[in-house]
Amino acid sequence: KFPEAQVTIGPWIDNGFYYDFYFPETTDEETGEVIEARKLSDSDLKQVKKAMDKIISKDYPITREEVSREEAKRRISEMNEPFKMEILDSIQTEPITIYHIGEEWWDLCAGPHVESTGNLPKKAIQLESVAGADWGGGGKRG
Repeated sequence: KFPEAQVTIGPWIDNGFYYDFYFPETTDEETGEVIEARKLSDSDLKQVKKAMDKIISKDYPITREEVSREEAKRRISEMNEPFKMEILDSIQTEPITIYHIGEEWWDLCAGPHVESTGNLPKKAIQLESVAGADWGGGGKRG
């Protein structure tokens, strides 16, 4: 739903987890229209929850993969995910672990996870709020 979003970090916390996303200015490949940088809004949460429920219903397998640092860098570079590259640079251990959600998506992660998305009860997933963040305390990004 949000192909322009760049994924930053998604750690677990006491009452669940969170994910940070960055929405840079992009250009629509089909129309050439410039899409301004923006923030995720509270109204977007319903769309995200609907997409999450669909992923749960599809019962995608969640699999762990170990890769070299060089391979992880190659994959992240292909995706143009600068935040992920910063996270990779901060990881001190090897091999690098990646978790896949079927063939749909992957992320750097130490894990472990459930065996498939179908193991997650839809009612257990609640999107509670949108908040602002300053990546690494470094001021304005982009």
